[in-house]
Amino acid sequence: MHCELRTAERTLFSGEASLIVARSPRGEFGVMDGHAPLLAVLVPAPLRVKAEDREHEFAVAAGLLRVDEGGVVILAQDAVPREEIDLNFVRTKIAELSESEGAAEELAFLRVQERIGGGSD
Repeated sequence: MHCELRTAERTLFSGEASLIVARSPRGEFGVMDGHAPLLAVLVPAPLRVKAEDREHEFAVAAGLLRVDEGGVVILAQDAVPREEIDLNFVRTKIAELSESEGAAEELAFLRVQERIGGGSD
């Protein structure tokens, strides 16, 4: 099935995928070829795309995932591929934001990046 992961700034993935694993407010779910039409809200969490060559992992802030006959389109508020995560920057930003109020969404996204970038789930 064709899969695209996009933010307002760029397309992070565009290609064939055999499995996509994402997280909604109701929990983690998977999408495989032939999945029924679906529209899901995504929460800050890892997003995995299993492609022919390898598994791609992204930290996703929030967004929407749509499944239809054309494939899967994921529109993310923000997303970072695992290989682009700068753990030093993420940890510094978490420390800064932990002391302020009203940064819950940004902190959640940074914690996802930290978890993915550190190699643990």
